[in-house]
Amino acid sequence: MYMDYGWLAIIPPLVAIVLAFVTKRVLISLFLGVFSGGLIISGWNPFSGAAYSLSAIVGSITDEWNASLLLFNLLMGSGVAFIWRLGGSEALTTWARKRIKSRKAAGVGAWLLGIIVFFNDYVNAAIVGNVFRDISEEQKISSERLSYILDSTAAPVATFFISDWIAFQIGMVKAGMDTAGITGISSFQGYLYSIPLNLYCIFAVLFVGMLVITGRDFGPMLKAEHRAVTEGKIVRDGAKPMLDVNYELGEPKDTKPMLITFFLPLIVLVGVTLFGFWFTGGGPEGGSLMDILGASDPAKALLWGAFAMTLTGIVMAISTKIMNLAEAMDTFIDGLKLMLLACAILVLAWSLGSITGEMDLAGFIVNSLPQSLPFVFVPVTIFLLGMLISFATGTSWGTMTILTPIAIPLAYTLTNDVYLSLAMAGVVFSGAIFGDHCSPISDTTVLASIFSGADHIDHVTTQVPYALTAAGVALLMYLLFGLFELTPWILIPLGVIILFGLMYVLSNHSRRKYGINPKTKRKIKKAKSN
Repeated sequence: MYMDYGWLAIIPPLVAIVLAFVTKRVLISLFLGVFSGGLIISGWNPFSGAAYSLSAIVGSITDEWNASLLLFNLLMGSGVAFIWRLGGSEALTTWARKRIKSRKAAGVGAWLLGIIVFFNDYVNAAIVGNVFRDISEEQKISSERLSYILDSTAAPVATFFISDWIAFQIGMVKAGMDTAGITGISSFQGYLYSIPLNLYCIFAVLFVGMLVITGRDFGPMLKAEHRAVTEGKIVRDGAKPMLDVNYELGEPKDTKPMLITFFLPLIVLVGVTLFGFWFTGGGPEGGSLMDILGASDPAKALLWGAFAMTLTGIVMAISTKIMNLAEAMDTFIDGLKLMLLACAILVLAWSLGSITGEMDLAGFIVNSLPQSLPFVFVPVTIFLLGMLISFATGTSWGTMTILTPIAIPLAYTLTNDVYLSLAMAGVVFSGAIFGDHCSPISDTTVLASIFSGADHIDHVTTQVPYALTAAGVALLMYLLFGLFELTPWILIPLGVIILFGLMYVLSNHSRRKYGINPKTKRKIKKAKSN
């Protein structure tokens, strides 16, 4: 039986998010969010609420997609453990020390690699994090900065290039076209129309580049970077890193570090994952690339890739006689342990998402819209709704599923313009990915914290001002689009110029606020060289 919870649907994510920021304790905050939802759904009976909460947690674990992702994370932990103990990370650090001689080079390298690894956001975070985690520590780049780079290139990049994201988005565009009754154009063409107005993703990726090239920072990120440079502390005192390889795994084995022990497992991960996309998408009979991506099973492909990565580590360890079988199995188990906290957070985040779905939070937000809305305000409204829903629920795909079939018909009814209507899908994708970035209950946010070795709440706290800056500029551009119907070829350059100016203004303001002298880094660098 359907139950209308109204504004009460806001309570579970609100409890979890507020407590996470206030207490800095993610697990208990998420659980209390889940429990508050269970309490409301069960009629305010605390015993029934606890039982419902536990059932939601069990349901999250046993969901096939979630279970595959949990196993993917656990196997990735084992893969990382073999890379570490076989000396792969040490070899990469030694290699990078000779070639990457500045913080700027390390930041730009992580940004560019994040753009290059575009076929899946989870693999993006895993590869870029593993490659640059030790390099960033060597160059005194805070874990907060690295996690921001991972998070702000993974999903935004995947939404533009050949990936499982595109296949999903094309399906959403088709659903919107069918609802609106738009014919005579393919859903793929409709998706192409959406790209220029996916402004938040465009600005988010470009903003990362601006920050790493100029070395500018503001807000909590400036404090984190200043701490890393002046004190050598990659994470703050008292932080709880999601992945602390040095602490959990100890020193690497006493052997000659070799780059192949770092890169071979990652190459196998990429190769097998891509094969998994192709095979589960129908193989040689799958049709076009987009057909294959649309029919593929990303969870299964990721799982195969992580398994192959771990297996490669075991084979290398035993075949080179760096480890015997017992040591290899110990390393495997220790790697699983690396991911326990991350997996616990993911399970609770999914459980909270299922409860907000049960309470129809997204429906409540959408139904709060005024019945008659001039088109001028449609892009802004859709963007804000996408931001709000994805932040509260922690899912970008779920937000796209809800809003795309609403946004396209709404615009088509008001304008009867096919291009304008399909462009609204880009606005939906834009808002959905913003919330996915900023929400502490989002799986992509958690994964960015994991593979950068950052404290999860520190990652969220330092990233939010940057995400809000890019979102604010995108919001202004959507307002201009609605008012004057400016083309994206005007809006995008204009937005980039505004972003660049804001970066300098906010950076100078933060330096004055925190009393940080911009010459400090240069003085420290000069003192070390002497």
